[in-house]
Amino acid sequence: MVLTVPDPEATAEFLSEGLLLDVRETDGRLLAVCDGEYESGRGQGAIELRHGAESSVHRLVFALPDGADLAELQTLLDAERVSDTAVEVTDPTADLTVTLELASALRVAAPSASVLRPRRMGHVNLKTPDPAATASFFTDVLGLRLSEYIGDALFWMRTDTEHHNVALRPGAPGTVHHLGLDIGGWHAYQPILDHLDSRGFKIEYGPGRHRPGRSLFVYVRDPSSGLRIELFADMVHITDSSAPPIAWEPGDRMTKTLNTWGPLPPDSFLA
Repeated sequence: MVLTVPDPEATAEFLSEGLLLDVRETDGRLLAVCDGEYESGRGQGAIELRHGAESSVHRLVFALPDGADLAELQTLLDAERVSDTAVEVTDPTADLTVTLELASALRVAAPSASVLRPRRMGHVNLKTPDPAATASFFTDVLGLRLSEYIGDALFWMRTDTEHHNVALRPGAPGTVHHLGLDIGGWHAYQPILDHLDSRGFKIEYGPGRHRPGRSLFVYVRDPSSGLRIELFADMVHITDSSAPPIAWEPGDRMTKTLNTWGPLPPDSFLA
């Protein structure tokens, strides 16, 4: 995810001090790196920070298999060829640019070992004025599969088997509700949350369990930019590609899906 924030250095300090992401300057980019669980021994450049007047989404990046035919992809998507390794396509409804780049061009050196650092970025939760239309862009144009949805307002989509890698909700275009960083499981929360406390960072919401995806969650925010990070674990995998998406009624969000364990979130989370 490439984000603009008012003070990249302050946000980088939160990601580094609070979450122990390896923040580094790489080819002129300020990059927050985690382990990249899917490719052992190879780091994942999870978050790139750029300066902007307000916090917003600059672009979303997906890694392609190195053998992907970019010329064919450019034709299929009516995409723009932006480099020898990448093409871009834009969803006008969400004012969202999506870059599809060969995996080899995205690889970075793995950080040093840490039991506290999140393993990888697993998903992004984006705001859009028309979630249903933006969901169609991701499913019909980019080929993601719809896993679950609530009415015409909230959608969860996947690239492979993990329940969701992209989620959508109503809101202003170009904004992100949260980024989801994967941690090792229930046992991993206590040391991570103790570490956040030792650095003066408090959680916004959680621990709890969402019903969509069945994932455990804790949310924490960067005091400088308001960037919200979800520390999630144990998300369900959908191995049957023919499984229909799970549908919920609009009223189910607050009563059945947000937290199977109990308390609803603070107003800040719902904004």
